[in-house]
Amino acid sequence: MKFTLAIPSVHAPPAPSFHISKWAPKVRIPFLSLLLEPRPLRKWLLIWLLCVYLAVCWGFYFVWEQPRLAHENYVRFGADSPTYWDAVKYRSEHADNDNLVSFTGNLLGPVLIGTVFRNGIAVALFNIFLFFLGVEIACTIPGVDRYRLVLLLALCSETAPALVTLNKEILVLFSTLLLAKYIYSERRSFLLLGVVLAVSLFARWEQIALIFLFLFLRRKGSIFERNPKFAIGIVIGVLTVLYALIARLPDSGLGAFTQYTRNANTIAKLDKIQENFGFPLVLGPKILMNLLGELLRPWTFVREYAQLGWGDIHAIFIIPLFSIALCALLVIAYRQGKLNPHRPIAFLIIIYAITTAVTPFVQPRYNYFAYVLLALELSRKDDPEEENVSLKEPVKTAPGIGDLNRSQECLDF
Repeated sequence: MKFTLAIPSVHAPPAPSFHISKWAPKVRIPFLSLLLEPRPLRKWLLIWLLCVYLAVCWGFYFVWEQPRLAHENYVRFGADSPTYWDAVKYRSEHADNDNLVSFTGNLLGPVLIGTVFRNGIAVALFNIFLFFLGVEIACTIPGVDRYRLVLLLALCSETAPALVTLNKEILVLFSTLLLAKYIYSERRSFLLLGVVLAVSLFARWEQIALIFLFLFLRRKGSIFERNPKFAIGIVIGVLTVLYALIARLPDSGLGAFTQYTRNANTIAKLDKIQENFGFPLVLGPKILMNLLGELLRPWTFVREYAQLGWGDIHAIFIIPLFSIALCALLVIAYRQGKLNPHRPIAFLIIIYAITTAVTPFVQPRYNYFAYVLLALELSRKDDPEEENVSLKEPVKTAPGIGDLNRSQECLDF
């Protein structure tokens, strides 16, 4: 008799295997990645052009700005750089005088920068840092081409002194790019708005008033947001009445501005018309004068060169070249439909042009704010909805659909 005993099978544990993965973590080193990551030839050429541009700016600093700071020559490369350095020196000697912001001027930003860094090289490094920081923030806006934005900013003659001298323009550039970031943000941040207002205070207090005016007119669902042309008309009307009433006050403070037009001809006549509620009549000519400046009188450059030689680089070369670049960008933006007042940035540029035209003097470089906005818009690719706004006026739709479209396009506070 046979008995079968079932013996359970025993499986030996498998031998351990060793596997070396070919994957390795990628560490992104900012500057090393900038130099080593693959790019098209066009972008490499733009990077090298930027390096050459920065080298040229530093050359301008060592040839003109540093000798002027050492009182070895008096070539004016930056617009008001000598004034700001004198204010820094005066404030250090008179610490009890802190009147840096007033109705007629604002020295807060440049004097603070000059007080902190104390020398021109440190100020230039800080300005360049602000420039690239502003560009990086602007590139977080959807559709912005980094290389095109930097190229357009570098083509502006006012950018070179803004990078290497003590000035307000670098603060204007930085605050303008921050403001554009706030405008295009899907979720509005009051912290970002606070930073925008703080930097604007360091540049020009008038810029804060402009921002509040823009935010008020672009409130969600307001009649001004739905009808930007009506809003522009209201702004012109209010400025017409307000300026004429202020001009009639005995201590209005306008004399601090009109002193620049004592020897002028055209602007003085336009100001007289403006004082008598004629701002709508002189608005066009004054905007044109702010855009073109002395290009309307080219013989002025010959006279200034005969008197000063190469002593005023800023007035003879930088401002005229800036006016040419600004007008070129305006023409391109208009042809591309980017100056439609229904677009938020275009509306802001129009409001800015109107508010600067109300001033009783001509100062083309104040349009650097508008130039930065134009450069940003021309370096940004529109969404399909924005392209429709650029090409035609909004189409009237049913109430529900219209409200939905407006809620997507509007810029509420």
